[in-house]
Amino acid sequence: MKKHLALILLGALFFTGRLSAQEPFTLNTANEIIQISGSVSLTGSAILCDKVFHIKENNYEIWTEDYSTISYMEQCLMVPYSKALHYTGTGTAALALLSPALMLLTPNDQWLTIGVMYAETLLWAYGIKEWGKLLVNRARPYMYFEGYPQDKVEDGDWNCSFPSGHTTLAFAGAAFTTYLFNQYFPESSWKFAVAGVSFGIAATTGALRIASGNHFLTDVLTGALIGTICGLAVPFMHTTTFYNSFHKKNKTELTLSPLGFSAKVNF
Repeated sequence: MKKHLALILLGALFFTGRLSAQEPFTLNTANEIIQISGSVSLTGSAILCDKVFHIKENNYEIWTEDYSTISYMEQCLMVPYSKALHYTGTGTAALALLSPALMLLTPNDQWLTIGVMYAETLLWAYGIKEWGKLLVNRARPYMYFEGYPQDKVEDGDWNCSFPSGHTTLAFAGAAFTTYLFNQYFPESSWKFAVAGVSFGIAATTGALRIASGNHFLTDVLTGALIGTICGLAVPFMHTTTFYNSFHKKNKTELTLSPLGFSAKVNF
């Protein structure tokens, strides 16, 4: 049984294409301290301000329907709340978040590096979207229709439309998976398929968030942008290219003149 499993895994690696000769990502103590402390502080402060200090006004009683702040295009996409589509969108978001499991095709000595990078990616994405929701008071589309979910109004979630959290995390997972697959398997013929499926699931999540009455188009587009940036930026900051940008070669120049010698040292 173990022999068969090993053959299957070896076949999968061969099927996806040759693994990059040099491991494209490495952990760095200073970098991880900055990444983890920064992302945890961002996410933690958002949760603290929301759950403990309640800095956002969630008083539904004083809210008034103001269509003047909604563009015509977004008004055309506004629909009542759909519980079925809400849960379907949550399912596709979870699927997008699980897409980095594809990186199990890499050698197991890379799993820790990949896991740390993905945790940092999600923390940054989550923290940014949470602060967006705290700082922007925007009622969800379903609030403009009858039959909105009363429990969400009571929980204070009704005016947390911007940006879309499901979309942010889904695109973070999609971008992370696509970028890593391209780096680990640069010669694979499956690169475009991985990118298409990963981003396709993320885009479906965004569409379902609109179709379920939870978000406006701009909420979804902003979430997609935040997630994609985090999914690409965090792993990039673990590459040799990024690390080398902070290491300038020492260079000493000696100049001879009638007045003597002069030396110039660049650090």
